Amino acid sequence: MPLDYEDLVTRATTVFQPRTPITTRDLFAGRWNELMAVVDAVNQIGLHAVIYGERGVGKTSLANVVAPTVYAMDDPSPTAPLNPKGRVIVKTVATTSDTFASVWVKLFKDITLIDDRPVAGFFPGQKGRVSLLEAYGLDSNLSVDDIRRVISNIPNSVFIVDEFDRLQPASMKEFTDLIKTLSDFSVNSTVVLVGVSDTIANLVADHASIVRAISQVFLRRMLPIELRKILTNAEEKLGIHFTDDAARLIVHVSQGLPHYTHLIGLHAVRVAADAYTAPTISRKDVFVALDRATTQAEQSTRNRHSRAIHSSHKDALYRQILLACAVAAAQEQDPLGYFTPSAVIEPLSAILGRLVEIATFNSHLSAFSQLERGNVLERDGQPRAYRFRFQDPMVVPFTFMDAVANGIVDEDHLARLLND
Repeated sequence: MPLDYEDLVTRATTVFQPRTPITTRDLFAGRWNELMAVVDAVNQIGLHAVIYGERGVGKTSLANVVAPTVYAMDDPSPTAPLNPKGRVIVKTVATTSDTFASVWVKLFKDITLIDDRPVAGFFPGQKGRVSLLEAYGLDSNLSVDDIRRVISNIPNSVFIVDEFDRLQPASMKEFTDLIKTLSDFSVNSTVVLVGVSDTIANLVADHASIVRAISQVFLRRMLPIELRKILTNAEEKLGIHFTDDAARLIVHVSQGLPHYTHLIGLHAVRVAADAYTAPTISRKDVFVALDRATTQAEQSTRNRHSRAIHSSHKDALYRQILLACAVAAAQEQDPLGYFTPSAVIEPLSAILGRLVEIATFNSHLSAFSQLERGNVLERDGQPRAYRFRFQDPMVVPFTFMDAVANGIVDEDHLARLLND
């Protein structure tokens, strides 16, 4: 049966999802240990979970698959109902205007009582429904003790707060107090907090007081084998095949960030379909996809990169040095993305075709760490022992894509830089 290219392009958008966090377990690659850490917290009375890590590593996707995974663990049999224990699992996204109370109002709005039974979700037209706040006679000014009393009566419930780091410190502290209270009272409900942070200390105020009550789930960048699983899932669902060279290039450029594996993979499938070379996706298709993907990167990432490399001087080296920094960040394999100035020497020498020293680019590193260059890098440590990392990790793979699109490096050159 001949391949339906239009159908392939349409189905590819349901498998590769660069803009939308993954919501189903069958499309969620890797992260099994981290997912089980959250599930274990759900199943232990008095234990809660904090999911944290860099931007773009898939924290929201992990939070989204908690509910279906917990349901499956409650009853793994193939004929089990979707929610065998009738658990209430609700999730909300915090904003900068939210308070501790308003976050819980949003969570409680997704729970109503039907015949005295708490149910999550919206069911239009069903009679006998009473909002949780009405049932307990509460207004929107919720206290820690109000919330404890309410969720004490909803056993096995799970409350997930995404973008937790956007809250003000005072609201964060109230969440700390709540978790401590729920743990002290052995309430059989779980709070899961999700946010951008390097350490748990930066994410949760007064963390020392609740360290025994939380499971700390650090979401590192994905391993190459885990990113490759995203492509394997696509191959199985779409009936396509990425050549080894193509798959390795996508994985290298993605730098542990699943967003870019999805973005580049989607465009690579479209390129192959347009050229009628699918179902095989080659490295050539991937390089064309890199060019296309640069136009669809997040605007904040594009702006930060553009501000970092902008110069009125024709011979300025900002673009090349930023590329060398991206390669250094990739090669250092630091779990938090840090690299040293000495790690920039070899890739920059290869990019420029001449031997360079730290003095060649040291002022550029400093400039990249300043507001004028968009703070594209952040600096840590002491003079003569500084280390750097990209403030937005998404800029690293974007820098690779930009370098190809603008002819700074060709296909083979980039492959060598990334140790392909």
